[in-house]
Amino acid sequence: MASVKDLTRFGVDLSSARLISVEDFENLVKQGCRPEVGDVLIAKDGNSALDTVCSVSSLLDAVLLSSVAILRPDPAKIDTDFLKFYLSSTDVIDYLKSTFISGAAIPRVVLRDFKKAEISIPPITSQRNITSVLNALENRIFLLRETNATLEAIAQALFKSWFVDFDPVRAKMEGRAPEGMDEATAALFPDALEESELGWVPKGWQICALDEIATYLNGLALQKFPPTGTDDLPVIKIAQLRKGDTAGADRAARSLKQDYVIQNGDVLFSWSGSLEVEIWCGGEGALNQHLFKVTSSRYPKWFYYFWTRHHLEHFRQVAASKATTMGHIQRSHLSAAKVSVPSLEVLNMGNELLEPLVNRVVENRLQAQTLSTLRDTLLPRLISGQLRLPEAEAATEAALSDALPA
Repeated sequence: MASVKDLTRFGVDLSSARLISVEDFENLVKQGCRPEVGDVLIAKDGNSALDTVCSVSSLLDAVLLSSVAILRPDPAKIDTDFLKFYLSSTDVIDYLKSTFISGAAIPRVVLRDFKKAEISIPPITSQRNITSVLNALENRIFLLRETNATLEAIAQALFKSWFVDFDPVRAKMEGRAPEGMDEATAALFPDALEESELGWVPKGWQICALDEIATYLNGLALQKFPPTGTDDLPVIKIAQLRKGDTAGADRAARSLKQDYVIQNGDVLFSWSGSLEVEIWCGGEGALNQHLFKVTSSRYPKWFYYFWTRHHLEHFRQVAASKATTMGHIQRSHLSAAKVSVPSLEVLNMGNELLEPLVNRVVENRLQAQTLSTLRDTLLPRLISGQLRLPEAEAATEAALSDALPA
């Protein structure tokens, strides 16, 4: 059973959806809670109400909670993807939110009222021409995301094998050649484990705390740096970290110390509320409180990034145990979180393999961000008729030629 949290711009992500019995599933299907191919889904309840819209391109083996509205377009009047893009337009979202959202504690949309929403639609042929341009961008963004998912999985698996599970060391202890590793690389690893406060680790490796391998800089209360109206910075809070961009963000004066200015490629860790660790690719911004900017002058980015992610689930459990409205961790938890630090030779070899993967992920995210910005710029102008189709096609073709994933 999927809910608002499972909606993405590219469809419904069932990886963390709630499981229900077959009987309950069948009953909900009879009640019309299973979307059909060609439907448009929109978040209608909660803080993300009307913010997330997607179309259904293949039959889902899932039903939807009432927090998601199912819109069923008449194909003779409106194209499915056109409706999806139309409802994703900033101007349209602003109109819908100001007119149809009610509820102070929990924002919600009453479907009876939502049916009265007025939309402006061009002829069906024009709709399809518009969606062909926008889908070209959307499909490339999706491809970049899929490529990154593969790259991240490869990098994560390699990091875990070498630095958490110690697979090369265990293989040598058993008299085997480490899998997928040449003789010179295998020689860099010891052939024995020794007991430590972290448990059994490769002989000769050090044990350090997270805050010993990296600096965790907490953000500022940025209301103390009100915007000046000239060259201000978007404020990066937990919400911006989660969605990956600064659209609609508050602003802060650029006069804050440079350490608190975030750039693309910086590692950010939200330590309060929703705990997340991400490599930021949403453009320059100001570091808000409740976020750590993670840096190191001694260790490569991938090393402290993956180690912070390794401890993330434990940190989430700690935060959830706090008897407060917003769970969080403290700096003492960073000190208590231990990591294994290899020899310089192993670290350098790991860097040769992992740094290019992480850099490629960042490059792909930045390309996807550029395409997303173009899509969001073209969208309202195409829908309103302010931009001619040939101009949009030319801009799209030029952007796509620069965004071919490796």
